[in-house]
Amino acid sequence: MTTDDLIGKTLGGYEILDRIGQGGMATVYRARQTSMNRIVALKVLPRHFMRDDTYIQRFEREVKIVSQLEHRNIVPVHDYGQYDGQPYIAMRYMPAGSVDDLLKQGVLSPEKILSIIQQIAPALDYAHSKNVLHRDLKPSNILMDDDGGAYITDFGIARIVGSEGQGYTITTQGVVGTPSYMSPEQAQGKDLDGRSDIYSLGVMLFEMATGRRPFQNDTPYGIAVMQVTAAPPLPRSLNPNISAALEQVIIKALKKNPDDRYQTATELAQDLETAILHPDKLHDTQPRALQINPALQQTQPAFIEKKTTPSSGTGAPSPAPVPAVRTPPPSYAGRPISQHLPPPGFRSRVRNIRRSNPGNWWIGIIVGGLIGCALLMGIVLALAMLASTLISSDDPPPTAQRGGQLATPASATSTVISSSILTAQAAARVSPTQIMPIDVEPSATFEADFVPSQIVYFAYRNDKYDIYLYDMLTGVEVPLTDDDSSSSYPMVSPDGTKMLFQSNRDGDFDIYIMDLASREVTQLTDNTVSDRTAAWSPDGQWIVYSSDTRGDGNHDIYRIPAIGGEPELIFSNGQRNGHPRISPDGRSMVFTSGDSNNASSWEIIRMDLSTGETLQLTANDTRDASPSFTPDGQRIIYNPYGDGLSAIATIDLNGSESPQILYDGEGYEWGMNYSADGKWLIFNSEIEDVSYIFVMRADGTGVRKIEGIDGFYPSWVQRR
Repeated sequence: MTTDDLIGKTLGGYEILDRIGQGGMATVYRARQTSMNRIVALKVLPRHFMRDDTYIQRFEREVKIVSQLEHRNIVPVHDYGQYDGQPYIAMRYMPAGSVDDLLKQGVLSPEKILSIIQQIAPALDYAHSKNVLHRDLKPSNILMDDDGGAYITDFGIARIVGSEGQGYTITTQGVVGTPSYMSPEQAQGKDLDGRSDIYSLGVMLFEMATGRRPFQNDTPYGIAVMQVTAAPPLPRSLNPNISAALEQVIIKALKKNPDDRYQTATELAQDLETAILHPDKLHDTQPRALQINPALQQTQPAFIEKKTTPSSGTGAPSPAPVPAVRTPPPSYAGRPISQHLPPPGFRSRVRNIRRSNPGNWWIGIIVGGLIGCALLMGIVLALAMLASTLISSDDPPPTAQRGGQLATPASATSTVISSSILTAQAAARVSPTQIMPIDVEPSATFEADFVPSQIVYFAYRNDKYDIYLYDMLTGVEVPLTDDDSSSSYPMVSPDGTKMLFQSNRDGDFDIYIMDLASREVTQLTDNTVSDRTAAWSPDGQWIVYSSDTRGDGNHDIYRIPAIGGEPELIFSNGQRNGHPRISPDGRSMVFTSGDSNNASSWEIIRMDLSTGETLQLTANDTRDASPSFTPDGQRIIYNPYGDGLSAIATIDLNGSESPQILYDGEGYEWGMNYSADGKWLIFNSEIEDVSYIFVMRADGTGVRKIEGIDGFYPSWVQRR
């Protein structure tokens, strides 16, 4: 019996009336306790999670922890039991929903914010006094009653400080929680205390006051990176009605260093009360709004068909503004969006912008030295350059810094660097690969069709992120990068001989190519901004990538010859444009485009590379990301977003049909790549704090988990 089948049934003395919530590990129902004729909230563990002891242990642990906490603003547990082997928890029913439900109606008034914080702050401090860390404080875990009462709930991933040896700690990797709300130290897998929950409370405060979270990104991994490295936007830049005093409280709660934050939730609540009721008593240490250079706000030209001739003078006209991609009404298919060619002289102007920003270098060095990470779902070590307030990346990779190791070329030609020599000690795993079934396809059928291959991916090993090669036939994993820098997002060339990746080994993220036979590395881009998510053209002659050209978090799309040369601008509209991919026939490109500060605005765009015309394929209020073409070029595969998770879906080339879901598992799926024959898809799924690698048929059937490895962004290495 699935949880969806439970409505109308009786489970252990509880008559289930309707479903009121769906979380990552449980479903919550409104139910009537027949013995006492009262309405309760019944949290039920779905049967497909019962195969994993982790979920059962979390259920049991939540009961143990909450039974120790008796506070008026912590949701009490009435009962715990099992019915036909299916665990459930009966809790007090809160009819007014959660703070998350309130936020769906818009920003909250200062008075409402104060009322909520004043109630949950003492409850949080009380839990801390009992040595309990919540570790997943967020609006959906603050429930409301009809009288405006606020209550903390969901202690499923809470931890009792000092209890690691008593069976309370389920994960050995230590990074659990929701990336949008976790503290920098939580994202890095460090030891935590109550101040980590204070940071999460600060994120909630930011969201209640501005209507959005401080950091948004394509993946949980990217968000966690930003928690560590990026400065949050000033709240008053998002909501000018926020007072300077309230902004000051929010900024202090979000300090990266726990010592600089509020030390208790009550201390935060007291300053919040002063800021809202007596704002003149708090000194305004923040400017009203950042003054942004108008040149950085100017919308750039959108399409360039071939390399632009540099200007020979200073009187070239400014590029004409190009309207941003607009969302059509939901009932319409995608539509062409006009683009403009840049005026003469634009190329040299763009390069000047890319070469400017020298002040970010030393900031990057400082921040890079602070980062040594381990990630939720496999998270962090991230982008040193993004610590600057002028650079707020939207899809950053992990960071470990290495400065001065690579020569900076004086010209546009590429620089070749010898990589580390692999030794016998590099073979980390020696057992043959086990591919475990997720669905019911007979193993014999799957194994008869599937040919083991080699794959590359990036993963967290030895306190940093590197790229690894894994042989499914032998079960051996070897590192392809092994230095002090952070390397990620590998993609193998169409002929299987080379590998693209991004690395911050010269201080900021640039694009590199590795020869897989010799392990020689060629630096392809060299500038002072972030270049990322590179991909090959089908013939292997060109590389497309996104670049934070202006250092403002909005990325433009470029191409560069695979043998090195001058980058050429392909698309720019003043927004965040990322994950470009070229169609098999080389005529089209797909990418994600939207507001860098609002992930829900990100849509899938297809571009005709000969005319520059674009077509918007998705139109909704949720995040769509990571598009690519199917092997036949007839559809787009991408990650739609919903209910906090990411699925794998395809959509037709014109966006005229509803998306077709290929796979929507329990985790956050992304990083899809097709095999050379187009029969198989490989991808990663972040489940709890581990990013597993899966393989399935191109039609979404035969899903298998590759046992013994974990990592991100897998790419096939074809045997030749």
